[in-house]
Amino acid sequence: MFSLRRIIFRPRRSDNPLAKFFHADLELQRIADDLDSFDGSKEPNRCQKLIERLKKAQQRVMESVWVIVKNSIPEETRASRQYREKFPEELRGDHFSGQLWFATECLAAGSNVPNHILESEELRPHARQILKVLATLRTKLRDQCFKDISTYPEDLIDTLRWFDYNWAEFEYSYISRMCQIKTPEELYQQHLTTILFSETTEISLREKIITEEQMASYDPVLMVAIPRLAIVFGLQQEDGVLDLSRDLSEIPVYFQPHVTILSDIRHSLVSLSDDHRQLLKECLASSVSGVLQTHSTVDQVVADTLQCLYLQISGIADQMITHNAKDLRQMLQHTFKMNQPCEPDDLIIITKTDEMGQITPRGNQECAEPSGSDRISTSSTGHVTDTCEETDPISPTSRHEAPVWVPDSEATSCASCQESFTLIRRKHHCRHCGKIFCQSCTTNTASLSFTKTRRPVRVCDRCHSFLSQAAPSSSRAT
Repeated sequence: MFSLRRIIFRPRRSDNPLAKFFHADLELQRIADDLDSFDGSKEPNRCQKLIERLKKAQQRVMESVWVIVKNSIPEETRASRQYREKFPEELRGDHFSGQLWFATECLAAGSNVPNHILESEELRPHARQILKVLATLRTKLRDQCFKDISTYPEDLIDTLRWFDYNWAEFEYSYISRMCQIKTPEELYQQHLTTILFSETTEISLREKIITEEQMASYDPVLMVAIPRLAIVFGLQQEDGVLDLSRDLSEIPVYFQPHVTILSDIRHSLVSLSDDHRQLLKECLASSVSGVLQTHSTVDQVVADTLQCLYLQISGIADQMITHNAKDLRQMLQHTFKMNQPCEPDDLIIITKTDEMGQITPRGNQECAEPSGSDRISTSSTGHVTDTCEETDPISPTSRHEAPVWVPDSEATSCASCQESFTLIRRKHHCRHCGKIFCQSCTTNTASLSFTKTRRPVRVCDRCHSFLSQAAPSSSRAT
């Protein structure tokens, strides 16, 4: 009788958060039952596939839970998440909850995180406690689904608040033990270096040292050129980031080991004429040093000085890239976003909230927030879409204007293959549809009519297939 009642009163699939939770949780239980029904050591392939499905199902359940939490608990009374400002960029936001849940299950079962055995032992009791809290919450949410999915009783809200605080505490404990967390001073130095990179890029664009086409196509040459040019521009600034008259502790840690060489570089730059400094910048931007020795307007003494400067600056920048690859990638990512060329007919809104704040493309003043029918809206499925276009999330359409990009924070898995994004599987935007895909699903490029540059840009496989019929000249990405 009790089971019959549950069949009759079970919620139908709808946009209601509790209904979404119910069906996501039901799917999770089915996958968990499948995993328990056979010996994984005898069928490893089947086991691995079910584990991948389990992770995705856990993420869907957590997404539904966080929607319910946001709808039922005022933001000011929720557990603070300010600690996330110290996290690596890819671990911020609730999109990490599914992966953290799976890691918690492994810890509670006795597994250890590789190379973190002591930390795993410390976290194990906390992991078991948070799983009990989560199980209690799931039970109460399921019970409410059979009563009234339009209301949140007070006892359920109390359980949600209890879970919110416990989850925040465990999240911070786990990440702070498993990942290197930056101190406020380290974050501040990273911000200063990002500002230096951005100002360098802005000046380089104005002086035609680098081009807008390179910025629009994310030319890999710029990944090396911008740190090199930043050294030159920084040393020429008074009271700037690379003001060597400051105390060593006030100079960003990326440059501290090279202060002596930087001092020599600064003295050499002062002795050069404006034309020779410009030639040096152009060679640094193009990663070509041989032209310094053969340039017709440069005598041998100056050529030797320029060659020495090129090698010294390149050596410092290359060591920064080698020893601080993760930080450099984040700083360059912000730099590219802040200096993307933007025109009225090439409007791409990129919004991302992180430790740098809200970042949108610079340039044209017409890059303001769109209004009316051009605004970004969120559909019932949680995807960001263009209100003037209602199409399948990954179906290409014939565009004559730039799409609105889906924010990184809105995507937890590839829009094509549905594989979850991780530290290894990175996010890539298709320039034609604006959706987010993995590297494997965006290996193609195509020339798009609405971009300022006519050079091929990254597109997803489906858009490439669609566009190839009209533009057979699309090329393969390298």
